[in-house]
Parts: sequence; C-alpha cells; structure tokens
Amino acid sequence: MRLLAWHFDFHTPGYVRVNTNPDVASAARALRDAGVEEIITFAKCHFGYAYYPTRVGTPHPGMKGDAFGDLQAACKAEGLKVLAYISFGIDGQAGEQHLDWCQIGPSGSRGRPGHFISVCPFTPYTDDLMLPQVAEVIERYRPDGFFFDTMGAMGVCLCEACRKSFREVTGQEIPQNPDDPLQATYGRFRHDRGVALIARVGDFIQARLPGATVGFNQVGSLPYPERMPASITRLTLDPSTQGPQSLAFSLNAAYGSTADRPCDVMPTIFNQGWGDWSLSPDLLLRQVGAAVWARGARLYVGDRLHPQNRLDRRTQHALSVLRDLHDAMAKEMPPESATLVPDVLLVHSPSATQGEDMRFFFDGRVRDRLGVISGAHHLFLDSGANATVVGEAFLEKRIDRAGLVVLPEVPALAPETEEILRSYVERGGHALIVGRPPRVGGQPLGWLGLSFEEDPWQDHIYVPPWGDAPEVLVRGDFYRAALTGAEVICPAIPAWDARHGHRYGWGIGPACESPSPYPALACASVGAGKVWTFGTPILSDYAQSGNWQQAVWWKGLLDRMGFPRRAFLECETGGVELVVYADARTTWAVLVHHAVEQLVGRWARSVGPLPAVPVRLHVAPLGRRVRQVLAREQVLRFTVDEDALTVPLVMDSVWRVVRIEWEQFV
Repeated sequence: MRLLAWHFDFHTPGYVRVNTNPDVASAARALRDAGVEEIITFAKCHFGYAYYPTRVGTPHPGMKGDAFGDLQAACKAEGLKVLAYISFGIDGQAGEQHLDWCQIGPSGSRGRPGHFISVCPFTPYTDDLMLPQVAEVIERYRPDGFFFDTMGAMGVCLCEACRKSFREVTGQEIPQNPDDPLQATYGRFRHDRGVALIARVGDFIQARLPGATVGFNQVGSLPYPERMPASITRLTLDPSTQGPQSLAFSLNAAYGSTADRPCDVMPTIFNQGWGDWSLSPDLLLRQVGAAVWARGARLYVGDRLHPQNRLDRRTQHALSVLRDLHDAMAKEMPPESATLVPDVLLVHSPSATQGEDMRFFFDGRVRDRLGVISGAHHLFLDSGANATVVGEAFLEKRIDRAGLVVLPEVPALAPETEEILRSYVERGGHALIVGRPPRVGGQPLGWLGLSFEEDPWQDHIYVPPWGDAPEVLVRGDFYRAALTGAEVICPAIPAWDARHGHRYGWGIGPACESPSPYPALACASVGAGKVWTFGTPILSDYAQSGNWQQAVWWKGLLDRMGFPRRAFLECETGGVELVVYADARTTWAVLVHHAVEQLVGRWARSVGPLPAVPVRLHVAPLGRRVRQVLAREQVLRFTVDEDALTVPLVMDSVWRVVRIEWEQFV
C-alpha cells in the first residue's frame, strides 16, 4: 500500500516573521512517526521570496537563517525525502522588478505590486531567474526533487514576447475574439511550446540531479490528460478544494491508477482549502484518504507550515487521523503484487477539456469542462460498477482486460485510438458511446450503424423505463440519428410539443405519450463484439442534477448489456464505491462509503455518523470454488450459484475490504 506524503504551503508576505523560533526536529519526528515518506517545502513562493539565503532571487525579508535548509536537514535525518517547491508561474518580486516578464491576460497584467504577480515563462524570466534558482537549490541542498506550481503560466498571454513568438510561427497576431478561427492555431501553439518548456525544465534538473523526482502541478492530470515528457517523473492531481471532495478525489485517484507513472493525489486538511486554517472534519479526511488509497495512489496531503517553521496543532491532529487510517487499511489491502482489475474503462480524452482542435488549452476554464468525466465516474459508482478512468493515451495498455469501454461524451478521438477501439470490439469487446459520437480527423465515427444530423433536435428528452417507473428525463442537446445498421433498443421520447431552446415558462414539459422514431439507445454488431450508442448527454446532466432515476435506469442498462463483469454492487442508495484487485488465488473488493458529505456554500463537509447501508457484492467465480470470504479477519456468509458469488454486507464504516479466497478450479 502506498505511503503518505505531506505538502507544506508557505506563501508568506514580506512583513511576516519567518523561522525566528523553529522546531524542525520535532516536526520531522512527528512526520516520520505518522508514516510520512516525503514532503514538499518551499524554496520560492508566489510572493517571489526565497526561503533560503539565495544569491539569485530575493530572500524573504522577514526570514531568520535558512527555513528551507533547516527543515530539509531535519527531515533527511529522519529518513524523509524532501522536494523543493518552486512557484513557476507566479512571482511577485520578479513581476515588480521586470514588468516585461509579467503575463498579460486579455484584461491586462495579472496581479498587483506587493502581492502575487503572474509571470510569463516565455520571457527571460525562465533563463535569467527561474532556472538559475533551480540550479542554486540543487548545488546547495541536493534535494530529492522539485515540485512546480501555478501552471496557468502556460495559458493565454499577450506580452510582447508571446506576441512576437506567435508572429514568427504563424505570421499572425494572437487572436482575442473567442470565435476567431485562429483560436485553434493559437491553442496548439500554446500547447506545443508549453510541453516543450516543461520538458526542458525537467531535462535541466535531470542533467544536474540524476534520478530526481520532478512534477508539475496539474499537468498530465485530468485537466490536461496526456503523456508527459520522460523527465517528468510524477503526476500531481490537485483538484479544486471547492465543491464535493470525496468523490472528486476518488475520480482523480481513478485516473491516476491507470497512468504511466506514479501518481500523487493532493487534498488539504482544511475546511476551505488552501487559504483556510480551520480543519476539515475527521470523517471527510478519512473518506478522501480511503478513496485515494483504495485506488493505489499516494495521498499527498496539502497543509500549511507555521511561519515559525514548526508544525501547527491542526497538522498534528490530521497526521494522527491519517496515520490511524493508513495503518488500519494497510492490514487489509491487497499486496503490491495484486492487479487492479476494473470491468469498465471510462476514457478521458484531451478533447474533452481542450477541445477537438486544442483551442481551449489552458484557457482558464478547464475545470468547467471536467463535469462530463466527473458525472461519468459518479453515475457508474452509484450504479455499483467496478469502473475506473483511463486517459486516451493509456487506453491501449488497459483495453484487453476490460469488459466494457465507455466514451463519455468525448468530442474527438485520435485516429490511432479509433483503431485500438474498433479492433477491441471486433475481437469480441463491448463499447458504449454516450452522447453525440466523437469525430476522428474531423469526420464522424463511421462504424456505429447510425448517421447523426448536424443540428440538435431537442434540448431534453425522456427515455423509456425498464419497468413500471416513469420515463427518465435527460437534459442536454439530443441529435436525431438514422439507422445504417444498428438496432433500436430504446426510442427517444420528446417532451410534449417541445422545440429546441424553448421552455414551458421556466420549466420542462411532460413526456409525449408515444415515442419518436429516433433511437435514444441503439446497438450494432461489429465483428464478434457490440457497440452501443446512447445519444443523450446523461453524464454531464448527472454531474449537474444527480437525478436518482438516471442512476436506477443506468444500473438496468448495465445489467442488460451482457458484457463480462468480475464484480458489481447492488446498493439502492448509491454512494458506495467498488474497487477490485485480484491475483491467481484471491480477489479483493475494496468498498468506500461516500455518504453524508454536505455542501455549505462552495465548501464540503462530512459530519457523521455514517448511515448503515445494505449492499450486496457479486463476484464472478470464473470457474473457481470458494474457500472462504473474509473482512477484518471475520468469516462472512455468502451464497454461490453458477453465475456469481453473492456476499450481503452492511456498510457502516468509511471503508471495508472483502477478501475472497479461491480454493481451486472446478
């Protein structure tokens, strides 16, 4: 089981006293005793101040001695690794002293003197200050690596250096109208030079500190899901501290579990995120920690170091809570040799956040575009599926063991991804396309047995229920499709006399009594496999509305599709996550209870006790005979038929690991 790591935030104005009464030895011992294996501590903050006696940058004016060096030495003495934090794209001192280094957005410079100022890494800032400071830290301290923050520096910038560079590449001025066709070219320009820059920084470090850990916050994570350069050795997933937390960190851990390099998931210990100093409830800390560790990712806890260079009481408490959680889970989690075996792969494409033509790359609104993958993760979780998220770049290595591959409202696929997916289906696999099908090379996906119109027909429809329940409403653009080989499974039901863009006053109209001739759900045979197309944007709708009828309907869909499943949950309330591992003789089902999280304003809290939720775990025997089923070393009762082992449980705790030991093949 992955260990624990700790990130100490330390952005401190120049008038604050720093390191005047440190206790780094006690801090290092407390971190070691809690099982922390690595920390991030500040070499340079957003104000642009260095926390060591730099000769390259600006030392913190209120600092006594060497705050970074003192803490690093104490932690190294206790066996902890130490990464140096460098604020990459915000540097108040650099911005004040070099106005031509400032990042210029559409509304002007970002920041104000004496505070945070966004800087552009494509000015001399990188070569004249940032890289020399990195080299200085390496020479003085030989840290275990670097963590770079504030990657918004790769976004839209209208400084003279960027304008000149864009003119040299394209012969054009940077477009400022969002509808300008040149936005796609500008997005690709930002992307290519940004990736090249982080590769150069990574190479710079590896040349001077071979084997160093190098990570850039967010880059390569859900907002920017693509393969990173080889010199970038770590992915850091740092989702928003606003909004739901335990499900958000579960989603990020799911993505990280299928990436091509180690992944850290970074929540905070605070009730209101990085800018707060009031503790998150213990229950929420446990839910987030369990969700991350269940997926095999490392929990990298965000905290704030006291300016005196010592641990705050809140840190001590959070360390205790998470140490106890880790120690308890470590006794029951599968060994490192076990394999994560999801049945369902939710494919996350760069086009989902950056646009089909890359026009939205680092445009400042990427979090708004994560609703689809968030809704997909949530809906499959509430449906009891053994599902995970995989980046499009990593699909090929994961696809052969999947029972179902899902394209969740993906705008576009790379041609090589289409080939991988089609080959998988032709060999007997199952694929589910949700929403309007993706485009490949600007053309519609051509083997679904459907031909879609270009303009939406309705902005909400209903789908027929599986039983006697009412029709199920799904909001969002729906496109009519003609059959070109697919079979209609469920027809779309429009609202009564509805037209796209119109409403019954403020609301939505009732369903028509008769369905339309257009498919909401269709299925086509492709080789030995099947491809299903559900043409509604149910995943983005579920992210916004949490319509419980959609979850019930979705579970019915999964039950009817007939794809192979190693395991699934029955849970009427939803909110219990299933993560499955296996080796030759054992299956582990890790359950995480996400209930009781509340939103107050923009902030989440989980206040217990957790409700006791009955669930039924179903596991496919795959020709094996059950030896015993255990949880917390207690033998559990179960039933077996030819299709499944069934274990009834009551989830009344944050997590539980059910271990199924197989005796032999029958």
